[in-house]
Amino acid sequence: MSYKYLGVLIAFFCPMLIGEIIGEYSFDNRYFFNSGMQGQERNHSSFTLSPEIFLEEENSILHFKPKLRKDNEDNERNLVDIQELYLINLLEDKEIKYGVSKEFWGVTETTHRVDIINQTDTAESFDGEDKLGQPMVKVSFEENWGLLDLYALFGFRERTYPGNDGRLRQPMIIDTDNPQYLSSAKNKRVDFAFRWSNYFDQLEIAISHFSGTSREPRFVVSNENLKEIIPLYEVIDQTGFEFQYLVGSLAIKSEIISRSGQRDRFTAATYGFEYTQVGILSSRLDLGWIIEANHDDRLPGSPAVIGSRLTFNDTSDTQILMGIIYDERSEELGFLLEASRRLGICCSLSIEGFYFDDTNEDNEEFKLFQSYKEDDFLRFEFIYLSLIHI
Repeated sequence: MSYKYLGVLIAFFCPMLIGEIIGEYSFDNRYFFNSGMQGQERNHSSFTLSPEIFLEEENSILHFKPKLRKDNEDNERNLVDIQELYLINLLEDKEIKYGVSKEFWGVTETTHRVDIINQTDTAESFDGEDKLGQPMVKVSFEENWGLLDLYALFGFRERTYPGNDGRLRQPMIIDTDNPQYLSSAKNKRVDFAFRWSNYFDQLEIAISHFSGTSREPRFVVSNENLKEIIPLYEVIDQTGFEFQYLVGSLAIKSEIISRSGQRDRFTAATYGFEYTQVGILSSRLDLGWIIEANHDDRLPGSPAVIGSRLTFNDTSDTQILMGIIYDERSEELGFLLEASRRLGICCSLSIEGFYFDDTNEDNEEFKLFQSYKEDDFLRFEFIYLSLIHI
């Protein structure tokens, strides 16, 4: 059934509802400059279908967004997921969300330390930006003292990883079919979280806490196959703090967490600033500068990121982001490129690239990019959108 006829049926049987249906189709191709360390192919393509339905009446909102992905090389990248399927009830003193949803926490650009509600879809992208839907009940209160979100999270989503034929994967095989849990409830444990945030003129702060199964597993070696590692999901408590202060065109940002439950308690932080030059050279172009540093008690190094974002402010919403990641201890460099542009009303094109440069292979320090040294790539993605108003 086409989206056009689906919209007609919804309008006929539910005349009090208004909304829209968005059909999203995308095709992407990742070209790797070298064969993989385990002999993987250079060209990897995938097709994604991700339609959306928004319906609303006076005090309710319904949102449904499934995602289906098919990859030509890596079966572990194939995905059938409900990203969003929730109902929001707008009451006089609160807002209640029921269902599957994606919630983002954080203010920094590079590493989102505090963002923990949803599981990461590592098979989609190694940068941690893509997430899986999470079943939940969320109750929100907004008063003059700030915004308070309370979460009950039902069930656990295991992290996805590239398969044997996939790229940007670890040298050892990750056995995702036999994960281990420290909780006796395993993947049926109910987790809880809250986040409070507020604005004070140019200052934005947030405090959050999560208690439940860690979205980030540790790995243990398989007893049956020493060439395989098994994800171990532990029960953790994580407290987070977010800070953003605006001074004209300068934004000072920080995310800090403290986590227990994964061996010794540790802290991790991302902090830095973004400065935007508006209308450079008397044009419509805006140029943003990003500098962020990272710290994690579990890692010997503290990689820093220096980047720039060029915004064209045109009708096609053209943007280019470039960045350099540098770890002084391991002497590693990473070069990032992201660019996007709309093509007319219906389509858009994006380009993503990463180059991993180990400037000193004799350095025996722990290396973030050791597993990816043959995975320099360019990714081209074409997206087609169709919109139907109900």
